[in-house]
Order: sequence, then structure tokens, then C-alpha cells
Amino acid sequence: MKRGEEIELHIDDIGTDGEGIAHCDGCTVFLPFAAAGERVLARVNFVKKNLAFADLIRVIEPSADRVKPPCRYFTVCGGCDIQHLAPTAQAKFKRDKLINTLRKALGSNMPEVENTVSGNNSFYYRNKFQAPFGFNGKVVLGFFQKNSHKVVPIESCMLHADWADRLMAAVLGWANSCGVSVYDEASGTGLLRHLAARYIGGRLFITLVINGDGVPRQESLILALRQKFPDFALYFSPNKKNTNVIFGDTAKLICGEEKAVTVNGLEMRLHPLSFLQVNDEVRENLYVRVLDSLAGSDVVIDAYSGAGILTALIAKRLENARVYGIEIVKEAVLDADRLMAENGLCDRVTNILGDAAVELPKLISKLSAQSNEPVVSVVLDPPRKGCDSAVISALLDAKPHQIIYVSCNPATLARDLALLAPAYQITSITPLDMFPQTSHVETVVLITKKND
Repeated sequence: MKRGEEIELHIDDIGTDGEGIAHCDGCTVFLPFAAAGERVLARVNFVKKNLAFADLIRVIEPSADRVKPPCRYFTVCGGCDIQHLAPTAQAKFKRDKLINTLRKALGSNMPEVENTVSGNNSFYYRNKFQAPFGFNGKVVLGFFQKNSHKVVPIESCMLHADWADRLMAAVLGWANSCGVSVYDEASGTGLLRHLAARYIGGRLFITLVINGDGVPRQESLILALRQKFPDFALYFSPNKKNTNVIFGDTAKLICGEEKAVTVNGLEMRLHPLSFLQVNDEVRENLYVRVLDSLAGSDVVIDAYSGAGILTALIAKRLENARVYGIEIVKEAVLDADRLMAENGLCDRVTNILGDAAVELPKLISKLSAQSNEPVVSVVLDPPRKGCDSAVISALLDAKPHQIIYVSCNPATLARDLALLAPAYQITSITPLDMFPQTSHVETVVLITKKND
């Protein structure tokens, strides 16, 4: 097998990133955008020993799971992995991916994984838009091509409703008419880095991430946005660091008001740096599963609490429980404090600013010293890197009655569950399709103390 060679392949399986897997001439070949059971024509682009990567040229015999992708940017922009699969096939792929990943770490200790819970909308579901600026003879917005920092220009994205298309058009119109520069990673020069926005509760929150402290002709930008949107808030987030982190440390309100929006029945104000799940329908399903699992708890600790939405929902559901939220982002904790105040929950919720790896052990130790031995439950919803080892150690030392682990990364979930296995047993595992058309899967795991 040689680079540039065209070969016919039978796709045997699908990999963790949604790529097809085939075997040929003693090599395992990975082929994006192919489905299991298909016969395809492919072009080899990389070979090393018994491993190869190839590009799909043509599907000779399509799988029954294959559908025609509706997006003209699919396979190019790097945003979607599995748009060529029918929704039922996507759901099965995500469950199988989760099973295969967890089984390697847990073996026979793993209970049966439930079927993937999906929402009604497999397109136009994202409440958050985030795209880098690029320059292609003019200022453009788009997504990074797979495994690169090359921006593929787009005019629309089918994962977002038309508000994102109108927003891109307004911002690009301003940037190009005013000759605004685009950030260049190599030189560290140029102004525009990312456009981020969230549309939720009927309001649009826009953040321009810039390599500076302001933008030229700011009023022209505001006017362009007002022509597209009657109600919005505009923030600037200065980020002058040579980093892959999108946002700067702060976000300054430039135009509009921080009006409250309604999320899951809560009145709240969102800050651009606050975390919120991107899929409203599936988020609500996730929260219901978490809340149902917490019945009977005297104390609940939300260890990665973000803007406090789940923390507040826990307090509303468990009226007799004491609830704690731990979050490392200062702006998110301020949002959470305000959320509790505006929803009458201050008397039963305490928000703690700090690293969960530091604050969780201290809090659990304090609770464990109480004479009445409260029933303590811990909710974990960490970033993709999973839980810090200090968090796992604190849980193993204090042994709260149950843990509800919400994960967006099966690999780190498997690692953390294996570490908890000596003291805990897994009661249920539920995959949720928070990100249709992509290979990502959200998971809710209920874990209970063994002697309980």
C-alpha cells in the first residue's frame, strides 16, 4: 500500500471519531465519512507500518444507514463527523462507542448501557455559535478544517438556526467595509480572533474576541447589528495571549443590557464566560435524569457548577436539602449568586469560588464531621479532561452516598469510573445525543456506595 494509491475497501466498523475502519494488505485503514458495511473507493494519504489513512473518493455499495448530507460544507469545514448517517444509526454508534470505551476500563463490572436518548431536532439545535475569523482576500468566518488551523469560510451552519447566519452577515459586513484586521497566529498581529454568541430565552448575547482593547468604528458595528436584531447585548473579550483558548479573562459589556432570560423555569442572567449546555431540549432531559437520581439526599454538592442552573434546579426540587455549588470561573459564580437571589434560593444554596480539586475535599471533610451523618450526594460535570485526581481522592476518602457523573468525554469518564470502582458500583449508564451530526456523546452515570 502506497501513498496516492487508489484502492477498494470494505468498511468493517466505525471508529470513535465516526471514521470508517477497513482492513487491507495487513493494514488497518481509517477512512472518514464512510459507514460500516459499505464498499468504497479510497485514496491512501498516509501509511506507516500496519496503519493507514485514506480519503473517500466514491461509495460503490452504500450502507442502508447512509443518508444524503444536507449541508454543502459537510466533509470540508470540520464541524460535523457523521452527517452521512441516519439519526438511528448515529444513536447506535454513540451507544456502541460508549460501551467499547467503558468496557476496556471496567470489564465485567459495567452494567448494561441504556439506549441513546435523542431530541426531536437533529439540526438547528445549538444555542451557542463560536467561530474563528480568517482572511481569504476578505474577512471571513468559519470553522477549522479537521486537524488544522485553516479556517474554512461558511455563510451558514445547519446546526444553528438562522440567527447565526444573520449575525455572521452583519459582523462580516462591518469588518470588510471598515477594513478591520484579522488575527494572525504566526505574527501575533491583527485584531479579530473569534465571534461567539448565545441565543437563549429569546435574547442574543454576542461576544467579539479581539487581540486588543477595542475595535475601530464601534458605532458602525452596533448599527449593523441593530439592523438584524432588535434586542441584543454586545461584549468585547480582549485576548492578547498566543493561545488556543478562545476567550480572554474578561468580557466587557459594550452595548445593550444584561436582561434576565428564562432557562428551565429559572430567571437568570448569562455572562459570556458562563457554561451552559448547547442543546436546550437534551439539556432538559439530562437535568430531569440527574434530579430524579437525587431523591432522598440531605446535602447535594454540584462540583463543577458553572452559572448555577443545575444547582438551582436541585435546590428547587429538593426543598429540604442543603445545596452547594463549586466553580472556578469568577464570573460564573457571580452569575450563580445572582441566580439564587433572583429565584429565592439564597437560604439553601452556597456557591463557592474555587477549584473543585481544592474545595471539594474541604467541603466533604466538613460535612463528614457532622454528628447527624447527612445523606450526601455529589454531582460531577467536569470539562473534557475529566476530574482532577484530588477530586477522585476526596470522593474515595469521604465516600458520599452517591455520585451522579455527567460526562462529555467517554475516555476520561472511563478512567474516573475505574478509579472509583473500589468503593462504588455503577447503577445506570445513559448516553444522550447532545451533539447530533458529530461523534460526541454526553453521558449520565449513577454511582452508589457499595455498602449502601
